[in-house]
Amino acid sequence: MAIIPDAVPEESLDHGEIIRRGGANCGDEDFALCKCPHCGRVYLVEYEVDTLYLDPANLDRRVGINIGVSGYRCEACGGMFPERTAWIGQKAPESMQVTWQDLAASPWRWVAARTREGGATDL
Repeated sequence: MAIIPDAVPEESLDHGEIIRRGGANCGDEDFALCKCPHCGRVYLVEYEVDTLYLDPANLDRRVGINIGVSGYRCEACGGMFPERTAWIGQKAPESMQVTWQDLAASPWRWVAARTREGGATDL
């Protein structure tokens, strides 16, 4: 598998804004995005400590996960995230990679300046 061409790169995420909104975890946070492979709901992942943020309006709503080992049941559709499969990065299935269009249409759009500030129109 490979990163799809229009996937949102990790370096585009605004770490300062995520922390400002309550996303601090244990220090040295590494953020990425993934989505449910069944319904496309977008989630924020902090993969230094394996945390899945559930609510873009309340970053205190989060769960500990074991990325690439355990699964997770999507809050929106109840579909299972795959076990023993990467959810982020180039090893993630294309169905779990978040595109700029996905992000612009989701409540998580604030995590990147491009979608937060209206730059989504040229996607």
